[in-house]
Amino acid sequence: MVDRWPADAAFQMGDYAAKKGRASWRGKIVGWYRTDLTSLGYAIESHFEPGSVQIYPETAIEAWMPPKAESELE
Repeated sequence: MVDRWPADAAFQMGDYAAKKGRASWRGKIVGWYRTDLTSLGYAIESHFEPGSVQIYPETAIEAWMPPKAESELE
């Protein structure tokens, strides 16, 4: 069974997000979760270390724009 994406989500699958505060984790949202203590959280795959994923509550992340590839700058 696959749950639908939460209607109350501030972010969508594929959005880019960054961890707020001193910790630095930036990447693409690849999933979501809920627990008794976290009303809504996201799995974020690192932009800089592909395949590496961290989970954070929605309140701990913010929108982020990845740097443009050098080929896009020309």
